[in-house]
Amino acid sequence: MNIKTKILVVDDDLNLRKTLVDTLKVKGYETVAVATGAEAVAVVEQGGFCLALIDLKLPDISGIEVMTHIKSIAPLIEVIILTGHASMDTAIEATRQGAYSYLHKPYQMDDLLRNIRLAVERQQAQEEILRLASFPRQHPNPIIELDPAGGVTYVNPAAEKLFPDIVAKGLSHSLLRDFPYLLPKLRDSQEQEGLIHEVEVGGCTYELHIFSVPEFGLIRIYATDITRRKQTEEEIRLLATTDSLTGITNRREFMRILESEMDRSRRYGTPLSLIMYDLDYFKQVNDTYGHDIGDEVLKAVVRLVNEHIRGVDIDARWGGEEFLVLMPQSDLAAARNTAEKLRQAIAQHSFKKVGAVTGSFGVTAFIPQDNASSLLKRVDDALYQAKERGRNRTEALVGGEKKDKQDKQDKQESEPNSGSAG
Repeated sequence: MNIKTKILVVDDDLNLRKTLVDTLKVKGYETVAVATGAEAVAVVEQGGFCLALIDLKLPDISGIEVMTHIKSIAPLIEVIILTGHASMDTAIEATRQGAYSYLHKPYQMDDLLRNIRLAVERQQAQEEILRLASFPRQHPNPIIELDPAGGVTYVNPAAEKLFPDIVAKGLSHSLLRDFPYLLPKLRDSQEQEGLIHEVEVGGCTYELHIFSVPEFGLIRIYATDITRRKQTEEEIRLLATTDSLTGITNRREFMRILESEMDRSRRYGTPLSLIMYDLDYFKQVNDTYGHDIGDEVLKAVVRLVNEHIRGVDIDARWGGEEFLVLMPQSDLAAARNTAEKLRQAIAQHSFKKVGAVTGSFGVTAFIPQDNASSLLKRVDDALYQAKERGRNRTEALVGGEKKDKQDKQDKQESEPNSGSAG
């Protein structure tokens, strides 16, 4: 904590003033305490304060009026309103008038200290912006200044080096292309921290911090190259959402997508189907040829599947040699046809060193009564049925009332379906 951080306490309760002063002193703040609004205005005129804690009910004028007066003297000072007698409307009005936050007495000291810390950080950030306004030329990151109409008035050397044509192109430059849409937001925003916007320029990603600096009659943009950070974020995202061996969706991410697609299907009444498959006797492949060869077979199977499904379909590794394909906008018949094509593609493929491999497929369709567990249970049952009936085949199960009819139809079938290996 910076010992020079100076806080003003404005409250007519002597005991509360003393408690706050003692507590803030322990936390490393320099504190001045007064009892009235007039005293508060007088000490703020002396300068140096970054934050004021103001009681809403004071003996002379209201806390909101005090806030208005001191902000007219020191616009960057942050204010936290404290009160024991006010409504939510008062709280909203206080923040609308520029208060950083509003705490109702009796407040928790931890809550107050957290609000103080955040308010001080914001005030210091604003001071840094204005401090840099005096020497943008020396700033290592690109700085672009515009007039309120959006005309480029200044670029520092760092910006000129990276974007040599930005003055000539103005708002048509790719770095500033979104500015016409951002300018109204900046004007309407009550947030003193300005706007943050990401834009891609020449294969790099820049984070733009856009501030209105009324003291200088300009809009300043600080551009930071975050390309490496975005790449790292994407790497982390891929690690969290994809299977490390095959590169397709992993189990956790699949569950998130499944919930989302079920909600969509339920809301709009669109079909949604699910395929589950695994490779027959795959343990023998690993035992005979080793896990490295087994891994190559799994990757080859995934490539085959991706060649035969649509771009909107989601293929995922469920675990081991077991996989799922989620098919939005597809009914049971379409999904069963796709599963049969996948089964045949695997059966007809010659895998390096291993030769022939087959797979068993289960298929089902989502019904509005389903949750993720019931849908997954049903497709797993269909896969189990395919294995029980000889493997290297496709079986489908329907949910709800249709299931009994389907079961009866299956019992009546004397011959395996067209996907059976016999």
